[in-house]
Amino acid sequence: MNGQEESRKEYIFLSVIGRDRPGIVASVSRVLYQNQYNVEALSQTVILGQFAMILIASSSNGETFESLKTDCESSMNQGLEIHLKKILPEEMVAYRAGETESFVVTVRGEDRPGLAYGISEVLAQWGINITNLDARVAFIGGKQEYIQVYEVDIPRDLDLGTIHEKLRERGDQMKVTIDLQHRGIFRAINQI
Repeated sequence: MNGQEESRKEYIFLSVIGRDRPGIVASVSRVLYQNQYNVEALSQTVILGQFAMILIASSSNGETFESLKTDCESSMNQGLEIHLKKILPEEMVAYRAGETESFVVTVRGEDRPGLAYGISEVLAQWGINITNLDARVAFIGGKQEYIQVYEVDIPRDLDLGTIHEKLRERGDQMKVTIDLQHRGIFRAINQI
């Protein structure tokens, strides 16, 4: 595709949530395909029987957005909640791109109300962006343990020792263990 065609591309953001069942991804991708949209990026998961998907798609045919919108609205009759909006290319750039490094914060301990808030509050206070968060119960050594894994972008101008100390202080207050590792090291150790 040449630069002129690239500049004519129209981008959309689409989110889909609802009760999980087979065929949701096929239905959504079919509607996109029929309306001449190409999936640029997609993330999908199921949590306790609830389906969630977000994606960005593009089309060089700007006349298809209204048709796509109509087709998506008809899918809502299938028990899906769909949000669709146009986005600009400059909206698809990571927060503070190039000014941060990727790290992983792991939290382990007993599940309790306020845990996600307690950790995310510290991160927000220091201007640290959460790019991915996964939380689940695991059995480790025969004991039930709640684990949260935050992928975060830490501004390069912050002192990592201070950040680690603030996270550990919050962990002590909440009676959980918190660790901070560079994402490359975390992935090498855990072979993700």
